[in-house]
Amino acid sequence: MTNNLIAKPVVKNQYWIVTDGKQKVGNVIAKGSGYQVKIGNQHKEYPSTRSISTKEKIEFIPPAKQETKVINPFNTYPTVGKVFNSMLDVKRKIHLFTKTAKSKCYYAAGWYVIKQGQEFSVILCPKYIFVQRYECYGPFLSKDEAKNTINTI
Repeated sequence: MTNNLIAKPVVKNQYWIVTDGKQKVGNVIAKGSGYQVKIGNQHKEYPSTRSISTKEKIEFIPPAKQETKVINPFNTYPTVGKVFNSMLDVKRKIHLFTKTAKSKCYYAAGWYVIKQGQEFSVILCPKYIFVQRYECYGPFLSKDEAKNTINTI
């Protein structure tokens, strides 16, 4: 074996392509009890990738990190922090979102004027249940726009 063999991952922790830097010379396949190295016509079994690295002189390259972009499909109105589980309330035409991936509490994007008790208050991204329960106006793009609405009510 040569010292310049590189194993590039195809399927994370299961399948690698072995190259000499330019051409494919073999592959490494994860089996139930270990790993099988196929280079040319030779097939060898190893218990771990570490033993392959030391005995066969194959360098395992870690998988490239893929950046995930969070795309907000309804980014017209301002939100607080990151947006997860974005959806649209079609009836009210309100962008709804959660603040974490596993949350079940939805918030409404934008500035709202909500009547709680006898007074109106201006709130950025109130909980969706407030929008459903209380008299409200919105969404608005800015706090000033929402405050001006209070004067006209």
